[in-house]
This record gives sequence, C-alpha cells and structure tokens, in this order.
Amino acid sequence: MHRLLRNAANRGRLARPLLLVAGLFASPLALAAGTGTGTDTGCTALTQEDGLQPLPGCQWLDGHLELDAASLASLSYDQDGLAAVYAGGGFHYVRADGRQLPVITFDNGPDYVVEGLVRGRVGQRIGYFDTQLRQAFPGTFDFGWAFDDGVARVCEGCRPGTPDDHGHIAMVGGTWYRIDRQGRPAMDAGTP
Repeated sequence: MHRLLRNAANRGRLARPLLLVAGLFASPLALAAGTGTGTDTGCTALTQEDGLQPLPGCQWLDGHLELDAASLASLSYDQDGLAAVYAGGGFHYVRADGRQLPVITFDNGPDYVVEGLVRGRVGQRIGYFDTQLRQAFPGTFDFGWAFDDGVARVCEGCRPGTPDDHGHIAMVGGTWYRIDRQGRPAMDAGTP
C-alpha cells in the first residue's frame, strides 16, 4: 500500500521537467505576441498542457502576489485545489479564494504535496503546510525533506553546499533529526 501511495505522489515527475522547459521557451514568445501592450505581468501560471504561461491580472508587488478575480478564475487547480504560479523568482501555490503560499522549488517546479503537506517558505526558513495553505505546526527549519510514513528529516544550522555537475545542491552541516506530523522530534538528533 505504501508503494502505491508513493507512486501516486510521484506521478508526473518525468513530465514536469519537460513541461517546464517547453513553457520556458514558449513563455517569451507568448509574452511577445501578448495583447499588444508589451507589458510583462511578472507572473506565469504552470499548466499541465503548456508549461509556464503568462498570467494576465497577476503582479509581483512588494514581495507578494497580487491576483485579480479574472486571473484566479483562469488558473488550473489540481485535485487539492491548488494552482502553481511562478513570480518573484519562485513558485507559489494559490487557492481559488486567493490564499497563497511561497513554496520551495523541487524537481524544477513547485514542491509536491506529500502525505497532505507541502513545504512552504517562512522568511528564509521552511515550514510545513496543509492543502488549505495553513501551517501544520508552528516550527520552521533551515531545511526539511517531505514527509515519508509520517516522519520528515529536518535540519537546523545547515546551509546549501556547492552545486554538483548537474546543478543539484546538497544541504551540508548543521544538526539533522526527524520530526513527526506535529513537529516533535521523532528520533535521535544527528540521525541523517
């Protein structure tokens, strides 16, 4: 059963990078064709069909998204009620009611919802949020992996290392430990 759930969570992992690459190439062309105004909205929406596409009615202002009613209505929401928008140098999940959350980039796109939780940005730290974009527990961490069987690996004091030949950046140093879904330590500190 666990393998089935994991496979469901991984569905689309191979298609996502291809869609993003296609969207990155198509987006400048679509912006140039645009509405004739030549103005960049500063936001793109991630769609399953076309990758990243311009999102009229969306702006990146003072460090957060501003979406009008038409842009909210035009988004493609997934089974969790979330739509992915790229703006301000990162991905954000948006709900139809306008609630939004900056999330980490993972596999060239917004973080996946795993076991009902997604990793969101809280300043320069990471917190865990449910699909209503409410923080699941008050703790934040320098880094954290997605939950797996009710436990997530997190660190305090870690930092990004040197990128490898493929651009992947490992987190190095710090104290690593596991937490449960309430944010409580689940195993001995220092266990990777």
